[in-house]
Amino acid sequence: MDSLTHLVLGAAIGEVVLGKKIGNRALIWGAIGETIPDFDVLGNLFLSPTGALAFHRGFTHSIVFAILAPLLFGWLVFKLYHTDSHKKPLFKILVSILNALALGVLLLGSNYLLRQNHHPRWWFLISSVALGAYLAWRLYKYYIKKDLESFKTTYGRWYLLFFIAFMTHILLDSCTTYGTQLFLPFSNYRVSFKNISVADLFFTIPFLLCAIIFPFFRRNTKTRTAINYIGMGYAALYLLFTFGNKMHMNRVFERALSSRGIEATRWRTDPTILNNFLWTFVAETPDKYYVGLYSNFDHTSDMHYLNVLPKNDSIMQAYAKYNNFQTIKWFSDGYLNAYPTDTVTVLSDLRYGGIQDTVKDYRDMVFNFFVKEKNGELEVVTNRTPMQGSFSDILKKFIKRVKGY
Repeated sequence: MDSLTHLVLGAAIGEVVLGKKIGNRALIWGAIGETIPDFDVLGNLFLSPTGALAFHRGFTHSIVFAILAPLLFGWLVFKLYHTDSHKKPLFKILVSILNALALGVLLLGSNYLLRQNHHPRWWFLISSVALGAYLAWRLYKYYIKKDLESFKTTYGRWYLLFFIAFMTHILLDSCTTYGTQLFLPFSNYRVSFKNISVADLFFTIPFLLCAIIFPFFRRNTKTRTAINYIGMGYAALYLLFTFGNKMHMNRVFERALSSRGIEATRWRTDPTILNNFLWTFVAETPDKYYVGLYSNFDHTSDMHYLNVLPKNDSIMQAYAKYNNFQTIKWFSDGYLNAYPTDTVTVLSDLRYGGIQDTVKDYRDMVFNFFVKEKNGELEVVTNRTPMQGSFSDILKKFIKRVKGY
């Protein structure tokens, strides 16, 4: 899942495990614990594109890591509070800098994503800066200038916090199309339940609102506890809905294949980004792929379009000798098609489907790898062809398709 969802979930877990003992600091450590497994993205700085692809959601997303790593992280944080090191000016300065950096990234990132005509929206810029100033003031008044109290906690509680944070992180990521390598170092099999998108606004936003509200209440109050459990309860119910919705979508796709007389060797269903109502479908036969979209709000029980994509097996067979190709094939679970161009070959990961109902080639696909043969290897070209049209136009079309027809 996206980082914001993990931060919210971690804060809620921190509140349950240690909130009554250390207040809002439990939220911060829960959020940190929920984020730690994704630190494997630092491998992007040292690894090739395909190497980073295989490394991400690897060992730090395994059950072994979730069991062993809390022994270290729990001990470090336990010692921090047991020795009152959290009161020292140097530590407070470090925490303040990290908070300021995180706040700056959130402000810049949100204004960048919501910009219009390459410029920030003035109302959102003013609102976000005002919110940032308020949060900075609270940090100064209630943390930097405040004489922090001492906390006596147990090592077992800290281990439990990090263990639950790590486990919920990897299990939630296992629900996405991307999946996780849960069983490393014993197996690199990627577990993927494919029931929720890597970013789902309907899952995150209500949960986030509860996580924003409850820290303003004093710890050990029933209202604070109730709001946190409402947020967690909603997240759990929504997750159950996604599993049920996937079963429904599976039935829709089975009917679509049967009504068209298609005997697929294998097929799969995956939710599209930001929601759980529009799903993408891909089926494989010996010589073709079938790709399509279906929304919960479509006014028919059958799919409107099922695109036929001929397989380019000759290119795939020629690339089979390259390690990079085998990594990409493993990552895409074999749902991979090749499209030659004048300068590069485009490998489309068909699991993520098309941008709209009509799909002809890679230009209509969501997830592509641009590769070329060089120096006896298959090189992944980093510059990718951008989607045709502006972001706002693409978003409007996407929302329209989610609404169904």
